[in-house]
Amino acid sequence: MGCSIDITSATDMEAVTFKKLVKGHAYSVTGAKEVNYRGQNTKLIRMRNPWGEVEWTGAWSDDSNEWNYVDPSQRDELRNKMEDGEFWMSFQDFLREFSRLEICNLTPDALTARRFRKWNTTLYSGSWRKGSTAGGCRNYPATFWINPQFKIKLEDEDEDDDYGTEKGCTFLLALMQKNRRKERRFGKDMETIGFAVFAGSQGVPGTVSCAP
Repeated sequence: MGCSIDITSATDMEAVTFKKLVKGHAYSVTGAKEVNYRGQNTKLIRMRNPWGEVEWTGAWSDDSNEWNYVDPSQRDELRNKMEDGEFWMSFQDFLREFSRLEICNLTPDALTARRFRKWNTTLYSGSWRKGSTAGGCRNYPATFWINPQFKIKLEDEDEDDDYGTEKGCTFLLALMQKNRRKERRFGKDMETIGFAVFAGSQGVPGTVSCAP
């Protein structure tokens, strides 16, 4: 899980806020905990700055007074006064300060559930070729349609106890760049890529369009 603060201009990138949060940065979410604070349960979330330094200085930061009102055994377990880029903040502050939360799951096998479920995994291979299948992102509507497209049809509805009365089919979708890290020694970096999902009508497959 990762989170970030949206930027409004290029000058905002990696700008540090008054309470030491870095805009446009990809923070890692490393934990969550509920503590008893002055008689009330308070939800906390732990994050890490990839720089390994520059930490949140607001409530529940390393040196904040809030820790003085937490049971000492729990405080010693959670509190970390090192300048290592990792810090706690309240979940309410997290919702107020951060713009995005991204959740990445490598494969359905890693998911936990109340009972055993069977997942099917399908891999589609494709590539972007200049002048042929590289249509660019959706900012280029005239050529976006030539990007690789894959049709997906979901036939088995989720069981009734999964999502109450709402009917649907659960699926996970991910886009991967193969062997790209190996090319860093040649001066190449990861490409900016993404996909758009278009819903089909009943009985008609939906479409996934992948774009550089």
